Amino acid sequence: MRNRTGDSVTVDGSPRPTAGRLTSAHSWPFTGREDTLTELTPLLTGSEPYTLLLTGPAGVGKTRLVQELLAGPARPTARVLTAPATESTRGIPFGALAHLLPAALPASGGRSNLLRALADGLIEAAGDTDLNGADPGPGSEPVLQVDDTQLLDEGSAALLLHLAVRRNLRIVLTARSGVPLPDAVDAMVRGGYARRLELPPLTADSIGLLLERALGGPVESSTAQMLWQYSGGNVLWLQQLVEAGTAAGTLTDTTGVWQRNGPLDPGTELSGLVERRIGRLRPAVRRAAELLALGEPLGSAELEHLVGPAVLDELDHHGLATGESDGRRAQIRLAHPLYGEVLRQRMPAHRRRRHCRELADAVQRTGMRRRADPARIGGWRLAAGDRSDPALLLSAADHAVLTMDFTLAAELARAACAAGGGTPARRVLAVALGHGGQGIQAEQVHSGLPQSVLPEREQLRSLQLRAANMYLTLDRPADAVDLLRRGEEGLRDEEARAEVAALQAVLLAVQADWPGYTAAVERAHRSPRPGPGTRLRLRYAALVHAFCHGRTESALTLLESALPMLPGEDDIPMLGAGLMGWRATVQAYAGRLDEAGATAATEYRRARESGWVGSRGAWQFYLGRVAARRGALRTARKHMRDACAVLRDDSTWGQQGLLLGEWAVVEAQLGDTAGAESLLDRAHLARMESYRCFHIPALRMAQPWILAARGRRAEAVRQALLAAEGAREQTIPLWEAELLHLPVRLGRPAGVAARLATLATEGDAPHLALYAEHAAALGTRDAAAMERVLAGFDAAGMRLHAAETAAQAARLWSRRGEDTRAQRAADHCHRLTVACEGTKTPAVLDGWTPGLTERERDVARLAAAGHTSREIATSLGVAVRTVDNHLHRVYRKTGVKGRTQLAAMLTATHPEGTPNG
Repeated sequence: MRNRTGDSVTVDGSPRPTAGRLTSAHSWPFTGREDTLTELTPLLTGSEPYTLLLTGPAGVGKTRLVQELLAGPARPTARVLTAPATESTRGIPFGALAHLLPAALPASGGRSNLLRALADGLIEAAGDTDLNGADPGPGSEPVLQVDDTQLLDEGSAALLLHLAVRRNLRIVLTARSGVPLPDAVDAMVRGGYARRLELPPLTADSIGLLLERALGGPVESSTAQMLWQYSGGNVLWLQQLVEAGTAAGTLTDTTGVWQRNGPLDPGTELSGLVERRIGRLRPAVRRAAELLALGEPLGSAELEHLVGPAVLDELDHHGLATGESDGRRAQIRLAHPLYGEVLRQRMPAHRRRRHCRELADAVQRTGMRRRADPARIGGWRLAAGDRSDPALLLSAADHAVLTMDFTLAAELARAACAAGGGTPARRVLAVALGHGGQGIQAEQVHSGLPQSVLPEREQLRSLQLRAANMYLTLDRPADAVDLLRRGEEGLRDEEARAEVAALQAVLLAVQADWPGYTAAVERAHRSPRPGPGTRLRLRYAALVHAFCHGRTESALTLLESALPMLPGEDDIPMLGAGLMGWRATVQAYAGRLDEAGATAATEYRRARESGWVGSRGAWQFYLGRVAARRGALRTARKHMRDACAVLRDDSTWGQQGLLLGEWAVVEAQLGDTAGAESLLDRAHLARMESYRCFHIPALRMAQPWILAARGRRAEAVRQALLAAEGAREQTIPLWEAELLHLPVRLGRPAGVAARLATLATEGDAPHLALYAEHAAALGTRDAAAMERVLAGFDAAGMRLHAAETAAQAARLWSRRGEDTRAQRAADHCHRLTVACEGTKTPAVLDGWTPGLTERERDVARLAAAGHTSREIATSLGVAVRTVDNHLHRVYRKTGVKGRTQLAAMLTATHPEGTPNG
């Protein structure tokens, strides 16, 4: 997509990053220290010279902060003298400052005060020749900047103390924290002649912002988090990680979002830095560190058994290891992620194999008490070249599936197949491939499994796994249901048939095939003794049915009763993951947005730790869905953009079409119509057969919002009503209500109030009653009732809905001549709009510009978004002269002069707040 100047842009209107646009490491934008810069500026601009000592780890940005300080508001009018201290000058008296001192002491007539003479010479060299105490004026004193003060020789340090006491110039020092400083420098701080400020590493948020500025585009959240963790907030390390990643092709921009694609490579320069930080270790300690690099975290007892307590203590003494507790056992890991990367990178292959064998033996000896231990042992056995035990490899593959490490599971399952693991190994391979997004390969393995020779319970298991792959990964819902139906008919065991029927009920409910759903449920209930698998699947199906029919409270009750029924060792992790996804969605539509946000955040962290790409992308999408429901549309945009980047090559769960459709709604509500249309086109092209209870409404919701953003409200209302009729034909009352409420949000409640009232009585979702009350209040122009609806939306956390309702309340009060109440509602709208990150839908703008007609507001919004009069005329279907006349009236009524001021007036107080999003 391109903007009006022809530049390539992303869907949110920002310039599309391109390969090779990486900012030079030496000119990365100053980020994350703005508050510190503001705090320190008065120290260098005050009436009296001051000494400042900045300390912090190497590479944290001390020198860059000083440079910004001296180049900004604190920029001195006199000379800036610089003196970097080094190891080389440490043993030379006054070596660090030698280039600033006179070559020979001035004739002094017997004067022997060396420090004063040197200080006088230095000050004179700096251009301040008035040594009798005359004040040359604030800010004009010379500035002396000394880096790496911890390396100063004693003479230079003493001279700096003398200068600090005299206060003839301003002094800015930097020093590495954690190492001793010369006594004279310490004395400055102790005596109050200098202020010491420790500069901490950058926060995760600051690193994310810095990466976006340096790379010239958005960075996927988990990639930014990983780079923050690996850099430790150290800017130097971050720069080198980014340079190495872009050079190696493991940090790339392929969809307008930068993300990691492959293992991290620290690069030669950073690896050397880390190796020097690790230091020279005796062989036993190096071995301990390498064992941790291959196996962290390791139980303290396991590692102590492998290396001995003395070596463990030495590892701690070198600062290479850190302890942690998971609540039950003490664990040890390397003190920094990069230590592991570098140690693994430089480890000889023969030593790696030996270490992996030792780790597998040690953990196996302890009884494999952790859930992930069998998979870890299997991975170590593979790395050690031990592939002869099919039972061990198969068990490890099973456990890798349970921990959602599908790459390792597939590798272990293949090894188990090669070692003679037979059908069970092939089935686990199919599961790992399917859940890993390789659905076609998984189906090839599934189809080759011999069903007739298996016991019925094993046939049941294989049948469900194959159907799950067909539905979720291959997007063949009809084939999945048909496979289950044929399998059900071929099973003799009543309980097994009931379980298969119950799984069909789940798939048919998600497809919104209610006759098929009802028939499947009836068949499942025929079993006199339904097993736990049947009961779980029936509740799953029932909660989907309840949700789609607007009974979110009932759905939530069913869901919470289903979760404890999940088997601990189920090899269908999609079942549990799917239920958790429904939990976040149902909570969001049950008016429990805080709970929904907490669910999504917790599961996203788990998915990120597991390494399951499909799950990580799905939970980023759920985070976006919850944010959109709150009205935090810019946050929703970021989450959905990240999800789209992560899921671009992953077919698991079929999220692409659904994701693109819901993202299109967000972009339209933000006013980016071009981006919304692009996303909607992509959504139509993406697969959308599975999950029809979500896919179709998401696509139908987008078009009315796009039309509304273009100022074509009447057409938007017609589209919404048509889409609502489609949802009614599908018998999905929840989405019917959402679509019927859209005209109310656009100020057109005619004809929808009665149906919304009916839907509110049929469902138990709290927002359905609010929708009905909203339509009734707007239809009868009842301002007091509108205030009650506003309070309801506000209490539910639906801030954008609340802002729109506040805007409508303000107009209703204004029409009644109650200006005080109108202003109060307008103020409330403004506060909510700021909380919504500056978002302005058409209804919100109605409240911000009450004196304008609807058409004038639409023209004003489009003009403020940067559209030309001709483009606005085309969009609205009117003449260019009509648009110009409307703009003239807008300027007269609002008092603004031109489109720039109009844009400023229509922009809420938000750092990214522009009419175009």
